[in-house]
Amino acid sequence: MVLDASCSHDLTHNPNLITLVDGSGGVVFTSNYKEKPLRDGDDDPDFVHAFNGYAPAGSVSSEAGRGVVYVNFGRVEDFDKLEELGVNVSGCIAIARYGKIFRGNKLLHAQERGAKGMILFSDPGDVAQEGVADDDVYPYTWWLPGTGMQRGTTYMGSGDPLTPGWSSTANAYRLTMEDADLPKIPCQPIGYDDARVILEKMGGMAAPDEAWKGGLDGLAYNLGPELLDEYSGYTLHLDTHNTFQQYTSYNVIGTIKGEVEPDRYVLIGNHRDAWGFGASDPSSGTAQILETARVMGQLMADGWRPRRTLVFCSWGAEEYGLIGSTEWVEEHVEKLQERSVMYLNTDTCASGPILHVPGSPLLWDAITDITKMVPGVRQGPTVYDELKDYYTAMNKTSIEMTTLGSGSDYAPFSFYCGIPCLDLWFRRDKNKNEISIYPSYHTGYETFYMVDHNVDPGFRIHQGCSRLASLMLRFFADSALIPYSLEQLPKTIKEGIDSFKKNGKRDELIKIYENYALLEESIDSFIDAAKTFSQDLKNKEMGKIE
Repeated sequence: MVLDASCSHDLTHNPNLITLVDGSGGVVFTSNYKEKPLRDGDDDPDFVHAFNGYAPAGSVSSEAGRGVVYVNFGRVEDFDKLEELGVNVSGCIAIARYGKIFRGNKLLHAQERGAKGMILFSDPGDVAQEGVADDDVYPYTWWLPGTGMQRGTTYMGSGDPLTPGWSSTANAYRLTMEDADLPKIPCQPIGYDDARVILEKMGGMAAPDEAWKGGLDGLAYNLGPELLDEYSGYTLHLDTHNTFQQYTSYNVIGTIKGEVEPDRYVLIGNHRDAWGFGASDPSSGTAQILETARVMGQLMADGWRPRRTLVFCSWGAEEYGLIGSTEWVEEHVEKLQERSVMYLNTDTCASGPILHVPGSPLLWDAITDITKMVPGVRQGPTVYDELKDYYTAMNKTSIEMTTLGSGSDYAPFSFYCGIPCLDLWFRRDKNKNEISIYPSYHTGYETFYMVDHNVDPGFRIHQGCSRLASLMLRFFADSALIPYSLEQLPKTIKEGIDSFKKNGKRDELIKIYENYALLEESIDSFIDAAKTFSQDLKNKEMGKIE
C-alpha cells in the first residue's frame, strides 16, 4: 500500500539550536544538535539531527534576565502547581523533563498555558541512574550519555493529520495545514548536559518538593522565570527550522493463505521506520517478525498449511503517529472487522529482560499458557517461571495482565476496529530500575552495539520473543475453536467499573450517563452469558452435549 503522509522534517544543513546570549550580545552557549560519537560506528553523515516531529519552525526568545520556566514533567498537575505558586508560564519558554506522559501532551499543555516555546530533556534521574561519568554510561552500560537526545513526534492524533478518519491514498481529500490539529509553538529536545547549562542559570523559587528534582547533581531545579542575578542580562533563544513535506510511505504485507478458513485473519505486525539507528525500536521487533516468517516458511516447505490466513505486516511511518497501520486499517476497516481473529504487535521485542504483554483480555489465557512452553531468556526454565519470579519479588501473588494503552500499531486495530490485540515485548526490570523506558530510546545511542553488548548479549531475548510470537500465531491460526478467554473480558470490564466505585467516582459516572444502572446490570448479564457459553463449549468438547 502507498500512502501520502504529511510529516515534519528537519533541514540537516540548518539544525535546530538553543543559544544563550549575554548582555553584550555574545553567544555563550549553543546546544548540541546530534549526539557526540563515543565509538566507531556511532556517527553517520546521514543521521537525523535532533528534532520533534510536527513541531513547527519558529524563533522565540526570552526577555533579558527572565522568561524561562521549569515545568517538571509538563503534566496538568505540574502547571497547576506553578499557577498555585504564582509562577506564570505565559510568554515564557518552558523546559520540561521527559517521562510520565507523552511528549505531545507536554507541548500541548505548555501551549495551552501560553508558553511561546518548549525545550525537552532526558534527566539523568531517569536515564543515568548509576552516574554520569564516562564509564557509567554507553558504551560501557545501557545508561544514556549527556548528549543523548530523545527525538519523537508531538502529534496528538494517529495517522496522517491531513486525512483524519479516512485513508491517506494518493487522491484522497486533505485538510489544509491550518485546519490540521498540529502544535502551534516550537519545541526541541536536548541532552542533560545542555539542560544543566540552562537550569543552573535559573532563579526564582526553588523546586516545591523533591518530586520536582531530577538527577543533575548540585542543581536546585529552580522554577524561574527569572535568571540568577549574575545572568540578569542573558537571553535564551530557541530556533527551529522544521519543514512540513509530503512523502510516500509503504506498508509491506505478506500472507500465508489459510487452508480451511482463508477468510479469517491472524495478523502480526511491526513498523520498520526509526528516529535513528533504531536497534531496539523497531529493529528488534523487525528481526523477530522476519525470523517468525522464516519459521512459517520452513513449516510450509515441510507440508504445513495454517487453518486460517496469516498476515505479516511491516508498517511505514509509525514514528510520525502510527501512520502506516492507521491508514491501512482505515482503508480496509470493514473487511478487518468482519474477518480478523487477532493482531499481535511486536514493536520493540528487546529493550530489557522482563516480558510485558498488555492486551485484550480475550488473549490473556492463551499467552499465559504459551509462556509455559518457551525456555526462559535469563536463568529460569521457562518465560512463565521468570515472569512469576519477577512478580514475586514485587510482593505480588500472581502475574499481572493489563489492558492496552496507546502508542504503537495495535492502536487502530484495537480502538478503531475492535479487534483483540496483544503487544509483545521484553522491557526494563522495574525491581532494579524504576524508569519510564529504556535509556537510549529514540537517541543516537540506540545502536546495534548497545543491544548486542548491554541489552541482549547472545540475543536470547530476541529468540524468546520470536518463539512466543510463532506459537501465538499457530495457536490462533490452527485451533479448531478460536482460543479466546471468553470469561476474562466481562470480568475485566466489571473490575474497571468497580474501581470507579472504590475511588468514589460512581456518582460522577451517573451524572454523565443516565443509564448507568443499566450498564452495571448489563455487565453482570454479560458475565453470566460468557460463563454459560464457556461451560457449554467445555461440555461439548467432553461429549456431554449432543
